[in-house]
Amino acid sequence: MDTKIEKKQSKFKIILIGVLALAFLGISAFYFLKQKKTYNVKAEDIQISEVTFGKFEDVMLITAQTQSLNSSLVNVLEGGAVKEIYAEDGQLVNKGAPLARVYNPNTEFNYLNQETGIMQQISQMRNSLLELKNQEFNQNKELLQAQNDYNVALQNFNLQKRLYDAEIGKKTDYDMASQNLNYQQKRKNITEQGLVNERNSRNQQISAISNSINQMQKSLNVLKNNKNNFLILAPVSGRLSSFNISLGQNLTSGESIGKIDLMDGYKLVAKVDEYYINKLQVGIKGTLESNDKTYEIIVTKILPEVKDGQFSAELGFVDEKPNNLKIGMTFGVKLKLSQDTQSEMISKGNFYKDTSGKWIFVIQGDNAVKRNIQLNRENQMYYEVTLGLKAGEKVIVSDYGDFKNYEELNIKK
Repeated sequence: MDTKIEKKQSKFKIILIGVLALAFLGISAFYFLKQKKTYNVKAEDIQISEVTFGKFEDVMLITAQTQSLNSSLVNVLEGGAVKEIYAEDGQLVNKGAPLARVYNPNTEFNYLNQETGIMQQISQMRNSLLELKNQEFNQNKELLQAQNDYNVALQNFNLQKRLYDAEIGKKTDYDMASQNLNYQQKRKNITEQGLVNERNSRNQQISAISNSINQMQKSLNVLKNNKNNFLILAPVSGRLSSFNISLGQNLTSGESIGKIDLMDGYKLVAKVDEYYINKLQVGIKGTLESNDKTYEIIVTKILPEVKDGQFSAELGFVDEKPNNLKIGMTFGVKLKLSQDTQSEMISKGNFYKDTSGKWIFVIQGDNAVKRNIQLNRENQMYYEVTLGLKAGEKVIVSDYGDFKNYEELNIKK
């Protein structure tokens, strides 16, 4: 009986110990979860900045380069290998000046065959014209002979008629003269009518052949002009730029191998970070400094295509521009995106790439605690703070890569 009681008490003790163990684990887990995740960091490994209050300038600092206000592309009209180069990059050239020559043996051979064929056709047509001219000459000669024979017959008839009327001449001579005159009259009329008909037909043939020769001549001129396309000429007068071809280089038809900058003015071109693509607008004004003098500029054009994280913008001078401007000069430009305001600000830093500006570590004694914040505008040096921080507080602005998943930092000095 006592043995059964002892066994029951042992089972009860085991169950009690199990319950107490589970309770302890639960309490420990709850306590652990309630604890903030803390990370030890060395003071020299972080960058601390103080929140300030003052004038926030919504400006953008960019570097712009001078380019010609207007330019014309130098295009290849006929593809081939570069055989000769007559100009170099940066050289002043006049309109029509030769820049380079290309050579394409296949195209050259085709042009030669076409030219030979056209010239042969023109030669054949000119021979046909010559034959028609000879026919006209022979017919005119026949008409002249017929007219002359008629005149002789008429004179003889008149003579025989007078003699016959005076009873001096013979009737047989008079009759023969009359018959000959009638024959020569009909012969002359037939020759004249035939000449008229032949002349109309011949004139039509001459006109058609002449038109064909003119068309062939035009085709020949076009072909010769196409042969001249192997020579690359300057389309306008100005300064040759971006012209970097080499002997033997293969060029394709329509390819641009440079441009000519017209010397009629300058513009500024800047590469801008894509962050500003919706902030920068045409009409925004700014300034640049040159030789201790400030010049006003204005955004004139936005090229929205983004390449390698940047887009292009064109700017112009509002009134006065620096003296002795040259293509390729660079200037620091300050653009004002909006009005200045009095705001809390923090220095820009790598923390932003880890937090997207939604939270930050705030210094509290030897610790730093995660806090939600709200940022608005930014310039080259500062973020504008609209919520979560006050002037005088200190924050960590360096990279958060190693501890971005922790709630609190323990700063070791």
